[in-house]
Amino acid sequence: MVPSLSTSSRRTAMEKQKTKFGHISRFGKASIVICVFIVASILLPDSPDLVIIPDGDGGVDIVSGTGRFLTEKNEGVTTVDESVNVESDAETNADPDAVVSEAKSEATNEVESKHSTTASDDNNDESDDNTNEPDVELMEICGRKTATSIPKPKQCDSSIGKHVLLVEKWHQYGRTGNNLREFFHLFQYAKDEKFDTIAIAKTGWLTEAIMKFWYAIEESYEDWQKKFEEAFCVKIISDKKELKGRDIHKITGRDLFYFKSPEDKKTKIDNQKDLIKTLFQSYNEGNGVDALNRTVNDMCSAIDASLGEEKSTAVYSVIHSRKLEGQGHKLLEKTSEVTGCDPVAALNMDPDYVKSILEPIGMLDHPILLISDGENPDVFKRLHKDPDIGPQIREVPKESSWLGGDMTLAIMSNTFIGNPASSLSAFIAQSRVAFGLNHTYLFRARDGGGEWMDVCDENCI
Repeated sequence: MVPSLSTSSRRTAMEKQKTKFGHISRFGKASIVICVFIVASILLPDSPDLVIIPDGDGGVDIVSGTGRFLTEKNEGVTTVDESVNVESDAETNADPDAVVSEAKSEATNEVESKHSTTASDDNNDESDDNTNEPDVELMEICGRKTATSIPKPKQCDSSIGKHVLLVEKWHQYGRTGNNLREFFHLFQYAKDEKFDTIAIAKTGWLTEAIMKFWYAIEESYEDWQKKFEEAFCVKIISDKKELKGRDIHKITGRDLFYFKSPEDKKTKIDNQKDLIKTLFQSYNEGNGVDALNRTVNDMCSAIDASLGEEKSTAVYSVIHSRKLEGQGHKLLEKTSEVTGCDPVAALNMDPDYVKSILEPIGMLDHPILLISDGENPDVFKRLHKDPDIGPQIREVPKESSWLGGDMTLAIMSNTFIGNPASSLSAFIAQSRVAFGLNHTYLFRARDGGGEWMDVCDENCI
């Protein structure tokens, strides 16, 4: 946990940055409200490679749209150009995997400004599932405890109902970041439209996206199918004949990606928290195969290699550096105009920016791990040269670094500094919210006095 501060240091820290996820200042609120109304009319005409989409919550989403994805209409089903490479694990921003869901209208609400710097609770959120009760067992991931209880088993109807929502084998849209977003939207869509059953193709794009990180087949396929269906209350379909006589509605990845639910924000966040916790109840540890019989990687690889035997108690921070394939400045500028965050700080990750976060909470005395897309090595060089950060900064060993391992390392850190223009940073932040972990920093800007501050909370991710 984050070490304690003296009373005077704690007061200074609280004055500089009020932290649960982030405190919305008057400046931040004004930026959000004004930008949400003007961004579509002002930015879109000048940005042919960006798409600004109303999000249904009073805000907007900014999506990279460079033309790599071709939309076709075929019997009411939207398909993706099959010439597009959607197999890579690498998260990029040259395609819709760079989506940044920002500026939700709820972000203008007051955010709890309680900030604790004691070793016992500095990195743990105020629990909403009775984790303070002595008999509650906390979730544990790769040997590190979260601040939330293990989800209770769901009560599922094992039969296939009359009205079925079907995710077919084909029609993937985007890569990892997109696919996780689409997975969350699938359950919300089924709930909103009152479908009896969610059916997912056995070897389709969605099972492939999930099994890359979670729910590998370790024994028999039948055992895996039963486990997956009971975990998410879905049906895995090998043949469409299993759905004979049902009213079937097919939905594509693209349909799910752009779906906007009318449900209130808090309920949607709670639903998403439950899905994230259910995913991490069965994270892959290098054993077993995916639906296409490929050996899975270890989600704990980066934690094990970076923290070693002290992984359960190690105190550390993670910085996520993303250049976003040359799209970074453009995407972050648009994000800045919507949320009020600084338009370059999260890309450059300059020492003063990093220290403005870590110094007030005493984290400059602990390891700082950098995960990145490898496109901007200057970030590590600058941080390594800094006299305060240099002694603690390190990179994940290359042989242990991969998307899932780096993601888990960041999720379970004591402090996370991310890039709000990256969908991977967004998923990491969403997961930290689900697990009750504080000290997540994405949306920051300087106030009138030049001090760094948070300008948006979890409603912006």
